[in-house]
Amino acid sequence: MPSYRSNWAIPLGIVFGAVLGAATSKLLDHWPPHVLADGKKAVSEQSQLFRSASKLIAPSVVAITTYQHVRYQEGGGLQFDYFGMPFYKRPRIKEGNMPRGVGSGFVFDAAKGYVMTNNHVVAEGDSWVVRLGDKRELEAKLVGADPQTDIAVLKVEAGSLSAAALGNSEDLEVGDWVLAVGNPFGFLEQTVTAGIISAKGRHGITGLNYEDLLQTDAAINQGNSGGPLVNVNGEVVGINNAIMSKTGGYQGIGFAIPINQAKRIAEQLVKHGAVVRGWIGVKVKDLSAVESKTLSVDGGASIEGVFLKGPARTAGVLPGDILLKVDGKAVHNARDISESVADMTPGAKVRLTIRRKQETKTFDVILATQPKDLDMNWENE
Repeated sequence: MPSYRSNWAIPLGIVFGAVLGAATSKLLDHWPPHVLADGKKAVSEQSQLFRSASKLIAPSVVAITTYQHVRYQEGGGLQFDYFGMPFYKRPRIKEGNMPRGVGSGFVFDAAKGYVMTNNHVVAEGDSWVVRLGDKRELEAKLVGADPQTDIAVLKVEAGSLSAAALGNSEDLEVGDWVLAVGNPFGFLEQTVTAGIISAKGRHGITGLNYEDLLQTDAAINQGNSGGPLVNVNGEVVGINNAIMSKTGGYQGIGFAIPINQAKRIAEQLVKHGAVVRGWIGVKVKDLSAVESKTLSVDGGASIEGVFLKGPARTAGVLPGDILLKVDGKAVHNARDISESVADMTPGAKVRLTIRRKQETKTFDVILATQPKDLDMNWENE
C-alpha cells in the first residue's frame, strides 16, 4: 500500500516547481536590460565563432571509402532440370572490389593532393576512393601508413583543392572549445559537433606504441575517424581517432591525435613512405615510488633488458641500469625514453646518463634504425 510520503510527493513537487518558476521569472524581470543584452551578445559571438570555424574547415574535409579486392563464387550448386532430375552446375568465379570500411580525412597539401587520415581507416585496403566536399569522387593512392601512431597519408590528383590550416596542439588548454568534423557512419557527410578539450596526454587507451592523445567531449562516432578536430579559428589541432564506450557508440569520451605529432609523422610518410625511428635497443619500465626513494632519484626509468647486438649494449649499457637523462634532458618515465629516442635521426649520437648501483656514468650511443621485430635477442637481468 502506498505510503503517506509517496502520496504527497507529486503534489508537493508540482507546487515547488511552480513557486521556483515564478521566482525565476520575477528575478529575470528585474535584471537590468544591459545584463540580458550582454548575455545574448556573448551567445551570438560564440555561435559566430563556430560558424566561421565550420566554414573554414569544410572544403578540406573528405570522406574515404576503403575497398578490398576479393574473389568470390556466384551461382552453381545442386539444381534440377525440367524433368526434376538433379544436376550440378559449376559456380562462376568472379572478382571485384568490395567496400571494407569508411572514414574521414582532410586535405593538408592542396598543391600535391595529400590527405591525412588514420591508418585504421585505410588498413588492409587495395584501393581507396576520396569524396571531396564539393562531391567529386577521386581514386587515391596510399603514400604511406604508420600503425604505431595510426596516421596515414593518401594522395589524389585533382585541381582546386582546399587545404586545412594546421594549428599548434601545444597551445591547447583543458577547457578550450573544439569542433569535431567528419562523416559519421559513412553517409552523414560534413557533420560538425562541438565540445571542449577534456584532458591532454592520455595514453594506454588504444594500444598504440606512441600515444599522447587529446581527450574531448565533442561527439565522435564511427566514420569520424581520421577527420579533423579544429579550434575556433578553424585550424586543425587533432585527428579524431577513437572513443571510449560501453555501447560502441558515443558516450562523451573521445580521443584525437595531436596535430603536432601527426604532422611529424605525415612529413616522414611523404618523404620516405614509412616512418624512420631512432632506436637504442633497450626495454624500460617506470620506477616505483619505493625504488625511486631507495635509489634517491627523482624520475628515471629502469632498464629491464638490452638488445644483444643493439646500440646501447655495444656502448656498455646493462640490464638493471637506471636511465636518468637522454642528452642532458631528464627522464620522467619509461614513455619519455621511447618517444624522445624515436623522434631522433638514426646515425646520430645520443648521450645517456646512467645510475649503476651508487655510481653515475655516461654512455655515448649511436642510434640505429628501429627494427620491425622488437621481440628477439634480448638480454635480461
